Amino acid sequence: MRHRSPSVPAAWRAGATRRRRFCALALALLLPAPAQAQAQAAAEFAAKAAFIYNIALFSTFPNPDAPLVRLCVLGRDPFGKLLASLEGKPLGEATMTIAYPPSGGDALRQCQIVFVSASESDSVARLAQAAPREGVLTVSDAKGAARLGIMLELAVEDKRIAFEFNAEAARAASITLSSKVMRLARAVH
Repeated sequence: MRHRSPSVPAAWRAGATRRRRFCALALALLLPAPAQAQAQAAAEFAAKAAFIYNIALFSTFPNPDAPLVRLCVLGRDPFGKLLASLEGKPLGEATMTIAYPPSGGDALRQCQIVFVSASESDSVARLAQAAPREGVLTVSDAKGAARLGIMLELAVEDKRIAFEFNAEAARAASITLSSKVMRLARAVH
């Protein structure tokens, strides 16, 4: 039998037990938060991937007879395996394919659509300036990207994908978006 010290009152021991239970409950409630955040991020990027595909469906590119429309992710890939579901999907007479070029120059030479990830935020303006010469549709979810010349800036508003469109950059690249898509833009620059 364990001997309890007479200097520790029973009320304090009972309070310590309640504090331990409270801490255990609080910890249990906090643990799912990272999993919940990961699930929200996955849902966000699944919606962004679907949005990019739908934009491609309603876009006209400079070379409409190309058999492939290559979507390239430049920088750290936030989509994970989500883009794999787009591989081989039809885009009119063309087929979508996914690539991960090592540099912005390679992306602009090899791709019709380039998603510029947040890890490349330092080079957004430079890529936006070069993309129209190559006829590439640029997409990013970096805040302020459309004002820097990226054609589509994606954001999440009320659990939906919203976008800003840089019409001047698209015209310079000879890329046309359907007027139905244009009406959905929250801002056109």
